[in-house]
Amino acid sequence: MTDPIAARRPRPAPNSLLLKAAVVLPDAIISSLLWLVIIAALPPVVGFGVTVAGLAVAAVLAAGLGEDLTVQLLYRARRATPTEAPRLAVAWRLATHGLDADGVHLRIVTSGPPVGTAGRRHILLRRDVVDAYRANQVTARQVAAMIADGLGRLRHGHPRFDLLFTVWTIPWDFIQGVAYAIGRRLACLPLVQFAWRIRFVVGTIAVILETQAGRWPSPIIIGVFIVLSYLMPLWRRSWFRHLDGSATPTSLNVPFEQSTQSKTSVQNSSASCHGNGLRARALTPR
Repeated sequence: MTDPIAARRPRPAPNSLLLKAAVVLPDAIISSLLWLVIIAALPPVVGFGVTVAGLAVAAVLAAGLGEDLTVQLLYRARRATPTEAPRLAVAWRLATHGLDADGVHLRIVTSGPPVGTAGRRHILLRRDVVDAYRANQVTARQVAAMIADGLGRLRHGHPRFDLLFTVWTIPWDFIQGVAYAIGRRLACLPLVQFAWRIRFVVGTIAVILETQAGRWPSPIIIGVFIVLSYLMPLWRRSWFRHLDGSATPTSLNVPFEQSTQSKTSVQNSSASCHGNGLRARALTPR
């Protein structure tokens, strides 16, 4: 009989790989075009240097090297402090009991969801969750359930090239952030909301006009943009539902009810806790 812990992990389901590709590839393609525009605008020598450096960084990240430093820089992640590490070690042991979590690291961040993942082997726990845990506002089992959720996402989320995609899509993420900030300011205007809801009609008219004028490939670009504006949110929601369904703590020996309660408790209690960002040491499974 084969030991399920020591056995090779099953191959990812093809449909989940296709779903993640549908979520990631449009952003990667758009960012590639933006990188080409940026490099073309630079002096030739500088552009060549940026290209070589970018390809070198991409190769390093694709090989899984330098992940800890990249996570620290991108997410401002830190290691647990000497006062945080003993408490978190208890939750870590509960979450990883009977599991193969070798090489996975727990890091603390100041923003983002209560628990997240980065790269192939990093779980990100938000600082106010740790503060709530230290203040006994959440229990070790609740934090363990959140850590187990992160382990499930690492196992089922196909994170092999996540850091590479994160770095590669920085230009597009920046534009999205600016557009989101502007959109939040304008969302209160009824005409703006109405215009976004009827974007299919406006886009269709634009495609027809551009086609009649013979300005190719503008109609194709406009049509693709309109279609993706509907499909990408749908794909993202489907991907997150897949993660929530396949990476539940139930499959990792943590009660699902405990995980649900932990997320609710953290949302209610962590807002009142504010910790200081201190220099830390690693909290890794032993």
